[in-house]
Amino acid sequence: MKQILLATVLFFSLVTFSQQAQANIDEEQQNFKPSVALLVDYIDTRGDMFGVTIASRHFDPSYADWGYYIGYAWGSEYDIEVPEPGEGYAKEYMWRFGLSYSLTQDLSVYGGATVFIYEENTTDNIVPLIVGAEPVWERDRQKEWGAEFGVRYTFMEGFVIGAGYDTGAEAAIISFGFTM
Repeated sequence: MKQILLATVLFFSLVTFSQQAQANIDEEQQNFKPSVALLVDYIDTRGDMFGVTIASRHFDPSYADWGYYIGYAWGSEYDIEVPEPGEGYAKEYMWRFGLSYSLTQDLSVYGGATVFIYEENTTDNIVPLIVGAEPVWERDRQKEWGAEFGVRYTFMEGFVIGAGYDTGAEAAIISFGFTM
């Protein structure tokens, strides 16, 4: 619940403080400058994932307000509960991809699909009485497809901040980066 609240508050604060967030009254086509953003992401899951995203604003003048993005995130290993004398740890990964739409030169919304991968590695630490025997590790990998939505805001001529929510990992996504 805190992730949804965080994403909502950040979204409305960016819209409120954006000096550029005005309705385009004239019927002329918006001519946003093409750009590519490189973002570092933090995803608030149990393993605290970090990742990178490349987001591009379309270079075709007919679709200047549309863009696309792709990202990958990974989390550090963390211990999980297993019966003694066993051991276990988990890892998390996520692929993200989708489309974005620019409301103004600086403010855009995005949405897309995600693949959240949760991997558990466990062992019971029981080994046969053979010289050089090692415990057998078992891997259980689960993939969950989800959707994400969010907002990105460019300020100070090139710095980007973003906030979103992912339904697959049920987590907030915070992004920082720059545009080229």
